[in-house]
Parts: sequence; structure tokens; C-alpha cells
Amino acid sequence: MRKYGFGYLVGLGLILLAGLGLNVPEARTQSGFLSDYTFGFWGNSREDSRMGREDIIAREGYCPTGGCVLRLDKVDVRPNRARRGATLQLSTTYTILTPEQVAMPVAITREIFYQEKSLGRTKSIESRVYNGTRTQYIDFTLPANAAPGIYQLITKISTGYGTAHDRTDFQVE
Repeated sequence: MRKYGFGYLVGLGLILLAGLGLNVPEARTQSGFLSDYTFGFWGNSREDSRMGREDIIAREGYCPTGGCVLRLDKVDVRPNRARRGATLQLSTTYTILTPEQVAMPVAITREIFYQEKSLGRTKSIESRVYNGTRTQYIDFTLPANAAPGIYQLITKISTGYGTAHDRTDFQVE
């Protein structure tokens, strides 16, 4: 044992460290853990920059002494009429302006309602973004057993300076 003692301890330490890295106890203790995904399948997301800080300042006449601007410009579901099991693309276009050009933490959550009952929501998609107008896209696959009718998508964007939300409807046939 003495000959292999140090190597054994190093190996045991690496296994322990790997186990601690894979264990995420805060996820298990959060309310709604895994219950956020009760309806459909939330797929990949991506984000594109639409307009930079200087372009928006010129277009809107923004004055940095006026404080921070957080605006949810557009929320869209494409296609807005879909069959059960279809994949939809949800897009959120928003604008952020602050007195200084710094990266700001932004969280976007989406929740789907049917007949005023929540069916599920995304975990917030968090990123750090610079000032400007951006569009974030996320794929969403309707469940094969989705009831036909009108559904509502409520999108909320949050920063340290405030929140904004918007609603759009889509139909399942």
C-alpha cells in the first residue's frame, strides 16, 4: 500500500473532484426544478445583434443623462399557426441602452398559457450583452398531444435596471 499510496490518493482525489463537479445541489433545491419543462420541448437558442449603440443613439436621440432604457420591441412566434408536434421559432427583439457602454446581465424567460393556465416555461436564458438592439431565437416543439386552440406566449426580459414583458398568441390546429 505504501508504494501506491500517493498515486491512490491522487486518483481518489480526482474521482472526488469530478463527482463534486457533476453534482449540482442548487438545481435540486430550486423550486420548479425540472417542472419548468412540462409542455413541449425547448430547443436550441441563439442571439443576433441587430443595431449597435451608436446607431440607436443617433436614431432615437438618446441622452446618457436620461438613464437606462430597456425595451421589449417585438415578440414573435413563427409560424403562428401550427400542427401538433411542429417546431416553432420564438423570437424576442429587445433594446438596451445605458449611460456607459458596458456588458449588462440580461435574463429572458418565456411561458406558454392555454385557457389562462400555465403549461410550462423556459428556465431563464441569461447572457451578458452590450448596448444595442438584439434578437434572441429559441426553437420550441409542440407536444404531439397538444390541444387545438389559441395559446399565449408571455416573454419577460429582466436586467438590473428593470423588467419588460410582452404577449403574443399562436394557434395549434
